[in-house]
Amino acid sequence: MTDRPVAIITGAGSGIGRSVAENLAGRGYRLVLAGRRESALRETGALLPGSEGQDWAAIRADIAQTQDCEGLIRACAERFGRLDGLVNNAGYAPLAAMGEIDADQIERIFRVNTLGPTQLVRAAWALLAGSASPRIVSVSSLASRDPFPGLGVYGGAKAALNLLALAWTREGESIGVRAFCVAPGAVETGMLRSIISEDDLPPDQCLSPESVARVIVSCVVGERDDLAGRTIVLPGPGQGELIHDPTA
Repeated sequence: MTDRPVAIITGAGSGIGRSVAENLAGRGYRLVLAGRRESALRETGALLPGSEGQDWAAIRADIAQTQDCEGLIRACAERFGRLDGLVNNAGYAPLAAMGEIDADQIERIFRVNTLGPTQLVRAAWALLAGSASPRIVSVSSLASRDPFPGLGVYGGAKAALNLLALAWTREGESIGVRAFCVAPGAVETGMLRSIISEDDLPPDQCLSPESVARVIVSCVVGERDDLAGRTIVLPGPGQGELIHDPTA
């Protein structure tokens, strides 16, 4: 079926990205799995129905690099000929206080969390315009609303992403683009455990990747279109959702 929708997922090799891929594949989406480790992307692909090349493609890309962002969109166009959903999930979050963080870390935080997604959206705009219902979902962070010590720069980069969701929705109105941010608190992923131990933050106080993925997917498939331009905040397990409107 060549009319099945197509979505790109960055950071698809593990955690939230892998859960999004499994969920979207179960809904009939063909997928472009993007990330820096091709082996991890293929591990994700092996969990999906269908065959490589026909139903999914693994594309090695570092979204901190503009040429990789452009190459990823070209690969999607060449492989599947369309794009209906873009999930900006890749992230970089070193734990470093302002007096300790170095210049390279600051630059990479913004390149991965803000500039990369923006370059992807720019490169994908014409391809998204060909979709009947193009949607962009970016993974933000509770730190964008409540910047706790050591993640202030990361929170700032994600706060910019929150505002961009509103900008992309407004600028994309003529072609039907709807953009969203999903801003979870701590999620039980490898990235979290690289900076915070289980002793400091027990797993039962963290969201699961699957629970966050369900919210992301609900935006991609059109179940949350009334929230386009807004940020859906997921503070923690059992705490429900908060909706942040940048215009309020």
